[in-house]
Amino acid sequence: MHRLLSSLITILFPCFIGATDTLTLVEFQDIVVANHPLIKSANLYEEVAESYLIKGRGALDSKFYTDFDGKQFKDINYFRRWNSELKIPTKYPVDFALGYENNTGEFINNDNSVPSNGLLYGTISISVLRGLLFDEQRFALKESELLADKSQIEKELIVRNIIIQSLNAYVDWSATHGRMEIVNAFLDRVLERHNFIKQLYENGDKPAIDTIESRINLNTASKAKIAVAEELLMKRQKLNMFLWDNSGEPVVLLEGIVPQKIAVVTDELFAESFQVSQNWHTDPIIRKKQNEIDQINLENRLEQEQLKPQLDIKLNTIHNLGDAELAYSYTIQDYKLGASLAVPITNRKSRGQIKLNETIIDQNKLDKEYYQYELQNMYDMLSRAQILNQEALIISEEKVENSEQLYSAERLKFDLGESSVFLLNSRERKLLESETEYIKTLKALSLIYTELYFLKLGQEL
Repeated sequence: MHRLLSSLITILFPCFIGATDTLTLVEFQDIVVANHPLIKSANLYEEVAESYLIKGRGALDSKFYTDFDGKQFKDINYFRRWNSELKIPTKYPVDFALGYENNTGEFINNDNSVPSNGLLYGTISISVLRGLLFDEQRFALKESELLADKSQIEKELIVRNIIIQSLNAYVDWSATHGRMEIVNAFLDRVLERHNFIKQLYENGDKPAIDTIESRINLNTASKAKIAVAEELLMKRQKLNMFLWDNSGEPVVLLEGIVPQKIAVVTDELFAESFQVSQNWHTDPIIRKKQNEIDQINLENRLEQEQLKPQLDIKLNTIHNLGDAELAYSYTIQDYKLGASLAVPITNRKSRGQIKLNETIIDQNKLDKEYYQYELQNMYDMLSRAQILNQEALIISEEKVENSEQLYSAERLKFDLGESSVFLLNSRERKLLESETEYIKTLKALSLIYTELYFLKLGQEL
């Protein structure tokens, strides 16, 4: 939190801390994770997941209903039927109900005849064949869990993508800023020497051709600075896409704020990406594919239940509340018993759906296996690229050292009058090329580390 507040103060109020300040990689990451609107939106998937769970548990909600039906004609009470019931479902193939029934009237059917004070009853409903092992209530509960898991996976995918994109933007910014520092130093040296050569020419110690050679080198340096400055502006603008304050307003990175050195960024990214395991089944895309497979398997399980005969048994215990006055009585001989049987003949709808679902499952399994292969291939490729770029970095460092020595030696010879402007400029451009190449190698290595970190995040989020 301290780093986050410090970063925000640095971005919004740089005048309080000096003309320049450094926005570190860690501070930048803290700001992105805390304030980026897409990450904030992704965090809402946790509420979505909780909502799915609540919705799924709704399959077991108890329900109360009452039903009244009456007919009055020419002062005759034909019938009045009143039935109220509280249904209590369970996650097993047994449901319960408690009810009260009271029917009156001159033309009431005999099977609806009850004592004057009505009847209390308790109901047990059992699914013996279809629904015994699995039913819509258990389907709704399990489906809500899978949908909640899917929401969590969607969150992880969004967060990971934003983090990696922001890291790549920071690497681009840092590398381009490093090149700008090199070009600025190059331009300062060239301008200082150009003024010196002009002075020597005016004093008669150098020919006019040397001033032309020097001027061409100054033009080259100036053009190089303009090109890098334009690129740096674009990289800063890209970085601004990831900078937001805690109130949800975009933040513009001011000119006085600079990144960490690309060499430091490379080291920090190496530390973050270190020890990537090859445990790909935890990757969110793999888990998303598996979640889709699990959902279709769940649908198939429900469809397979439709192929079974449906045999439901219903038992009502009847409790007499009396006629003239409230007089409760109950015997085990008072009950209502019912059973219903339905046998599917062909059930082509369910069979077709099951076959379709099995085909989709096979497709998802193949997609999952292929993506696992892609992840493994990506890891192997990045591991080899890391080794090669680390070797290239050592060569680039040595090249910079050698170029610096050659430039220093050539400059000393020039100061002693034993070298030409052309040779000195050539050595200086070679130094610039080697320094630029070193920055590019560091950038390439950093981007490899961000890709490795992408794989690592898939194992941690």
